[in-house]
Amino acid sequence: MTGFKLQTFSGKAPRISARLLPEDMAQEAINTRLDSGRLDPWADNSSASITPVASYSITAGTKTLFKYSDSAWIGSNEDLDIVRSPIAEDQHERIYVTGIGGSSGYPRMSTSAIIGNGTYYKLGIPDPDPFDSVTLVGTTSNGDTETPITRGYVFTYVSYYGEEGAPSNSLVSQLVDVYSDQSVTVNFPSNPSGNHNLLKKRLYRTDPNGTFRFVADVALATDTFNDTVSDSNLGEAIPSASWTAPPDEVSAEHKDGPLLGLVSMPNGFLAGFAGQTVCFSEAFQPHAFPDAYKLTIKSDVVALAPLNTGLLVLTKEKPALIQGLDPSSMSMIEIDSTLSCVSKRSVVDMGEYVMYASPDGLVMARDNGLSVATESILSRDQWQELSPSSLIGFHWEGYYLGFYANGTESKGFIFDPRGGKNSYVKLDFHATAGFNDLENDELYLVVGGSVVKFAGGANLAMTWKSKKFYTQRPINPGVAKLECESYSPAPTFKLFADGSLKHTQSVTSSSLFRLPGGYKSHEFEIQIEGSVAVNEVCVYESAGEIGVA
Repeated sequence: MTGFKLQTFSGKAPRISARLLPEDMAQEAINTRLDSGRLDPWADNSSASITPVASYSITAGTKTLFKYSDSAWIGSNEDLDIVRSPIAEDQHERIYVTGIGGSSGYPRMSTSAIIGNGTYYKLGIPDPDPFDSVTLVGTTSNGDTETPITRGYVFTYVSYYGEEGAPSNSLVSQLVDVYSDQSVTVNFPSNPSGNHNLLKKRLYRTDPNGTFRFVADVALATDTFNDTVSDSNLGEAIPSASWTAPPDEVSAEHKDGPLLGLVSMPNGFLAGFAGQTVCFSEAFQPHAFPDAYKLTIKSDVVALAPLNTGLLVLTKEKPALIQGLDPSSMSMIEIDSTLSCVSKRSVVDMGEYVMYASPDGLVMARDNGLSVATESILSRDQWQELSPSSLIGFHWEGYYLGFYANGTESKGFIFDPRGGKNSYVKLDFHATAGFNDLENDELYLVVGGSVVKFAGGANLAMTWKSKKFYTQRPINPGVAKLECESYSPAPTFKLFADGSLKHTQSVTSSSLFRLPGGYKSHEFEIQIEGSVAVNEVCVYESAGEIGVA
């Protein structure tokens, strides 16, 4: 018997010579789904009806797709990071966004009441200027019977959503010695300009122990307030003494630019980065990023990704791991690895691990270390041909979907991190953005300026090309057979000998079909094209050999 039979079909491994591939592995596998063992086509994308909120549209240049609700989607031509509020039962249903305007923008927030018209407010509450004046009111008649209490005053701004900012500076020149029969009038400075939704001012003063305690809430438009509150009626200590706004676009204050790369962490806090600095918010106060919580990395940060035991910091050089349960007590260790991150948009949370594009391949990052998951499939040079800096990644049913644009082609691939011979196949389309809707178990992609559901339609047209089969003696295969689930539409069979196409056959049944004669070769390849499932393919010298194991 001289020929070959394939009853299982696997993916491609370009790193391995086509002649040395395992029997059922492929030189080419495009739009092929192989997890059943047979040769199946992936399902095509199906149309999706979504409603972008006002001020947004989906175009061929869309880089961000986010589902706020069933009736409100966000699409942007900018690379945005959007997280939902970490506050339980947030009545405003807030989202927090970085990346709008890039290095000239600032972090923002929006709510259910305003998201429909594309409105955002600046994330963080502005620092107040000092009081214009703090004035003692009245003369005392208790000078001989009591000792005056020295008071200092500060105030904060409070937003419509209850977010409180850092306090104003308490100036030594504005300290006042107050007797119990006197009051104090404070004159507030002008309110700040900018895209803030401020509601009021909150006044604090020192108690006899020197702790700033609540005095009163003052309307935003009120310029003057007379404090007649007794020490016994003071409220809580100021909670926001260290609550600063996140880095913004004001270069004089933030040389590394605004906060980017926003992610949500366990225990109710957010993380982002600016330059080489990783910033953490106060727990359940996502508008406040205290300076004391910042950690500095050796290299510019590219992306952040939560892991089970901490936060993975991916940089232009060595990655790092930041661990801790509270943002006030995070610790950092540098990972002994040279696997830098070359594409922020390639970073994907796969559940128990994170995957991202490095110069050497697709990296799998776990709590206990990093490894190049594609090392046995793609050489470094082959990986570089995909232009990994262009890679966009998504998670779907345990698979990593990657889309690249290398200047020659814009295509995609599916990688199964679970390993095996079916790990890697190509896709013949390109997506520019996507959103993994875990609630409905759907992956939405932006393809050609339209939103589609991945693998939600009819079968794609697939191509599968076998390894190079080698025979010890030169032969002329005489017959072939293709066993399919269906023959409508008819699949195409192609036979190559010594690299030359010898026969093309439209296969309409499981019957044998003849192959051309007049030549003999040592090396053969077969290629199957179509959109129906294939169970078996046989190529032999004679009809009598078909069916022989």
